[in-house]
Amino acid sequence: MVNPYGDEQLLRPHVQIPAPKLEEFFGPAAAKQRYRLPAEFDPQQGLLLACREMLDTLPELFVQIVRAARPHVPVVMLVNDNEQWRHAIELLDSHRIPHDNLHFVEIPHDTMWSRDYGPAIALGENRQPIALNAQYDSLTRVDDDDVPIGFGLQTRLKVISLPIRVDGGNLLTNGRGLAITTQATLDENQARGLEDDQTLDLLSRYYGAEQVVVLEPLFGEPTAHVDMFATFVSSDTVVVGRYDPARDFINAEVLDRNAERLEQVTTGNGPLRVVRVPMPPHDDGIWRTYTNVVHCNGALLMPTYPRKDPTGGQAARDVFARLLPGHKIVGIDAERVAKLGGALHCVTMNLGPIGQLPHFAPPTRHRPLESAISTDELTALNRD
Repeated sequence: MVNPYGDEQLLRPHVQIPAPKLEEFFGPAAAKQRYRLPAEFDPQQGLLLACREMLDTLPELFVQIVRAARPHVPVVMLVNDNEQWRHAIELLDSHRIPHDNLHFVEIPHDTMWSRDYGPAIALGENRQPIALNAQYDSLTRVDDDDVPIGFGLQTRLKVISLPIRVDGGNLLTNGRGLAITTQATLDENQARGLEDDQTLDLLSRYYGAEQVVVLEPLFGEPTAHVDMFATFVSSDTVVVGRYDPARDFINAEVLDRNAERLEQVTTGNGPLRVVRVPMPPHDDGIWRTYTNVVHCNGALLMPTYPRKDPTGGQAARDVFARLLPGHKIVGIDAERVAKLGGALHCVTMNLGPIGQLPHFAPPTRHRPLESAISTDELTALNRD
């Protein structure tokens, strides 16, 4: 197989740095600069996929996402080594998917859930992109937790490590000062020693969330993430799921309360518009959703469950088509990934205003885990 990336080599960045300390973010010495996380419906200059687990467990989903996204947005794929890179290339070649607009970057990772641990690309006051590195599961997913650092090294982006946990699937923003999450975000950070006002302050300063609406998570749904029942489609429109009370009375009330709460919110364009979309059934213990969508510059990748809920899937597609005229709505069968606890949004990460992607070196094999730069330089890269 011809190597389309030339012969340049780069050592894998893998240097542990200390976790940020709370006192660095509060008090007189705290940095004053503010940042803003753009919305997912804003222009996207990259979409991240983590290949390791997906190639082995859900190769069909990997192919479908790449095929649907590639014409609209550069697709950046994380691989652990040369073997995974070759596996991905061979899989894409077998489905006749062109290589243009595809990028592979060697960054160690554990799982496919890149939405939760991937770098959040925010803009500073000078509109320069930076990578936010929130805390993740440093005990069982050490490599996942370090992905934003490795990504910052590979792209030469400034990385700011934060003392809070913010799973990407549990923070949705309209890009204009409004963010929604669930109570789980506050609870997780209380366990880390942060008061709620400290968590909200950090969300304001680093994610541009001047107004944070804390919603109820779905009862019994394991992730407690907001992307399992809501998504923004514009700065003043949010889509919220609706359960049939006959199927799930408790969560029907939860989502009705969440919708009512959001209807009280005011945006820069006036009252927030709340549009409801049917939720697929979960009577078999599998939590399906139609709001776990991926925005790709004029295309919307929407999870479908053709065997379980064909009627609801068409109704959801009609809702998004009405709200996003001119967009291509691409349905992707998410039944198998739903059995593992997520959908399309969960296994992708929007890279927003990342800028021009660099030439990534081809993945290596059996190379020692060393840093391409010194520990001191990495520490400086990570400072605010």
